[in-house]
Amino acid sequence: MIVFLEKVRVRTAFSVLEPIVTEPLELMYLEAILSEEGILSYLIDTKFKKEPPKGVVPDLIVLNGYNVSESQMISQSRYYKKTYPFTKVMVSGVHAQVNRKTFRVEGIDYVFFSQSLETFRRFIKGDTLQKGWDAYQPFERKWRLGDEDRLFKNENIEPERRFFYEIKSKTRYIDKKEVAIVKGGHGCPFECVFCYCRLLNDGVYIKPDYDRLMSQIRQIDTHFIWLVDDSFFITSEDALLFIEKVKQYEIKKSFIMYTRADFIIMNQDLLVALKDCGVDEVIVGFETPDGKTLERYKKGLNEKANEKAVEITKKARIDLTALFIVDPDYQIKDFIKLSHYIKALDLSVYTLSIMTPLRGTEDYEKKKHLLTETDSRYFDFLHLVLPSKLPKMIFYLLFYTSHIRLLKSKRIRKMLRGIFWEK
Repeated sequence: MIVFLEKVRVRTAFSVLEPIVTEPLELMYLEAILSEEGILSYLIDTKFKKEPPKGVVPDLIVLNGYNVSESQMISQSRYYKKTYPFTKVMVSGVHAQVNRKTFRVEGIDYVFFSQSLETFRRFIKGDTLQKGWDAYQPFERKWRLGDEDRLFKNENIEPERRFFYEIKSKTRYIDKKEVAIVKGGHGCPFECVFCYCRLLNDGVYIKPDYDRLMSQIRQIDTHFIWLVDDSFFITSEDALLFIEKVKQYEIKKSFIMYTRADFIIMNQDLLVALKDCGVDEVIVGFETPDGKTLERYKKGLNEKANEKAVEITKKARIDLTALFIVDPDYQIKDFIKLSHYIKALDLSVYTLSIMTPLRGTEDYEKKKHLLTETDSRYFDFLHLVLPSKLPKMIFYLLFYTSHIRLLKSKRIRKMLRGIFWEK
């Protein structure tokens, strides 16, 4: 058996600079399963110039991509069906997990929606129970829907890192180079209306197993580790256990991780200890300087929490990336308010995203009748897909000029020098 594992990517407005470049972690997990089962696989990723091998006909092609790649994944599946008529095509990834129905179309044979890697192993070995994936029945010309497949504990499976080492020098998180991404748990316990992380694994949240996690991290040959769980720490006990395990396993690396402003505030006494054990940067969703909007987002925070979080992380000498959401209802005064807020917080690094309802979320269901775009390529958080109060051109002008302050950041200038030096 031969399997192609392909990361389907779509270029965005920031693809020229690409401040963040990472390996296709989900497919590296699948590659590990295939390797254990003695199955030959090829990892395909055009970002790193990894094309399908010539003269090789696969038995199965697995396409993996985010929401913005939805149309491209469907298009790619049809291309492969024409190129390899007898090859089966599967789609996977977090977008497919939440939006299975979208991919039940011509050109696709399987929609894999389970978070479990052992379920993928059962699929590869010919399991007929069909728990965790939908399958097209060509003779009946209809889809057979699979049973739900919830994961209740972490699986002891590590990704195959061979591909990462091939492209390690090309990976980065802004100015930090050679960054490996690591997944600890599954899902998210919070209820932000715009995010579908909480919908994964049918809403069942699983915390990281720190022993298993540290055992894996210790073996990765790179200094920077990006822990990509949506909120890596939930409680102070999580942070204390992390500190304990970093010391126990003698980990000497720098960590980038997502967390929340309220965690930082409630655990400010632990921030110095976290810094000492390698926490180098936190990524925090600030979303907006407007308290009423935070309430509408069901963020569970107010704008003062963001200000306090910046103060605490600076004192602990931990870098911070602040994530903001620009609402389509923004007027000129709202852009000015956001700009003043960012300046007042003296943020070195921040990102701005246009509020984009993601299919499968509560927010999408409320706003889908308002959508002005349906092409998935525009759901990249850099395009308006809902009506704006300002004329589009003025909205975009204000949105992109709101990034100019970033040019004052030493980290951004360092990143730009590195990018243009590479080119």
